[in-house]
Amino acid sequence: SAASDVYKRQTMISAFDKTFKLGILLSVIDWLTFNVVFLLFTLFSGADTSGEFVADLLMANVSYVVALQIVTISLHHRQAQPAKVLSNTSRTSAIFIVLYAAVLGIMGFSVPGLAYCIEISLLVFLVTSIERLLLRTYIKHKRSVGRNRVDTIILGTGQMEQKIADVMTNVWNGYNLLGYFIKTDSDSMTNSSTGEELAYLGEESELLPFIENNHVDELYIGVMPDKLKEYKALMRLCEKHMIRTYYVPTISYGEFRSAKVMEFGDIYVMSQYNEPLKDMRNRIQKRVFDFVVSLLFICTLFPIILIIVAIVSKITMPGPLFFKQKRTGYDGKDFVCYKFRSMKVNKDSDKVQAVKDDPRVTKWGLLMRHTNIDELPQFINVLKGNMSIVGPRPHMLAHTDYYSQLISDYMIRHYVKPGITGWAQTHGERGETKTVDDMKRRVEKDIWYIEHWSFWLDIQIILKTVSDAIHGDEKAY
Repeated sequence: SAASDVYKRQTMISAFDKTFKLGILLSVIDWLTFNVVFLLFTLFSGADTSGEFVADLLMANVSYVVALQIVTISLHHRQAQPAKVLSNTSRTSAIFIVLYAAVLGIMGFSVPGLAYCIEISLLVFLVTSIERLLLRTYIKHKRSVGRNRVDTIILGTGQMEQKIADVMTNVWNGYNLLGYFIKTDSDSMTNSSTGEELAYLGEESELLPFIENNHVDELYIGVMPDKLKEYKALMRLCEKHMIRTYYVPTISYGEFRSAKVMEFGDIYVMSQYNEPLKDMRNRIQKRVFDFVVSLLFICTLFPIILIIVAIVSKITMPGPLFFKQKRTGYDGKDFVCYKFRSMKVNKDSDKVQAVKDDPRVTKWGLLMRHTNIDELPQFINVLKGNMSIVGPRPHMLAHTDYYSQLISDYMIRHYVKPGITGWAQTHGERGETKTVDDMKRRVEKDIWYIEHWSFWLDIQIILKTVSDAIHGDEKAY
């Protein structure tokens, strides 16, 4: 009936309307946080709070609100990574201070000095970063218990559709996957976290009646209807009920790629994958960060660590202090990788991975591996330029020769410099690769990092590495 259609449209809108209202609420909280920071900084810095202060506060607020419009808050977006939150926060803080100083100058007020601008912008960045990350954690928790969810269905059960389902069945992302529709004799789909089969809603012919009689927010299409007439009917029905529709690519090769849409004359084409570090500015930014951090570490903490490791190593195990090994680096070229030696001198070090309870690893070596101390000499590699602080871990030459024949995507991980730590190592893919599937999972994560690189993603990985070193990693053997 017409009345029921109106009711259904209202309930369909509500999920997106709530997300919009959530964005407004978060912006208000962010604005209040900024004002608290600005007022406390003014109070404790001993600045003059009389006369021009009210005008300064007003212009600071205007500048911050404009900065929020330029770089919107993304912490409530589903699947938002902490790196993205930190990146947006840093850009907001930078834009704010530039606008604030410019507005003060244009309006004829005294412009604060460089030190003041750096201090206030850094403080705004630090406090609002903490505020946003805490709010992100709170929102993800609420979504995990059923709040602010989006009702979805999938048409198709291929490999790509299963990956869509894997994202949706992660409760932190806030999706409520109602189930899937398939063509006759298609495969089933499972919940990636529990292994249980997902709800089978029927064959393709039953999709339209289901949409007519149930609340759906989003439809993901991986199998196109056989007839154009059926497809047009499906689109009209989705438009009538305001269902957002997304298309899942059916090309299996390069399934882990992050496709990039590009203009091509009057149409749009999609590249196979995105590669941020092809941009010269990004490469310079990453290299400058690597050089500065590695130089500071080598000139400050490394000499102390070197002395301690040298003394204990000489007492506990004979042989050289450093372990030098050729590994595959950027663009597939070999380089010599440095480590503190953690094993007894042996003939298999260049071809056999360390395994759990490996008799070659000494007790002192096990402690170094467990805390990542053995990797610290690789800061020398970073300073030399053949490694980065963050990137895919470099593999032995024997492993490169072996796995490049078995995994088609394997060599893509060498599009960037190898790293002391990486996305794969901080997400469960550290240590021994017992099977080819183990290496495939590592390569998938390495390629994900290459496609999603950002400065703040590197910071996120570094912080996770430090946390893992403190708490220990069961695969660190």
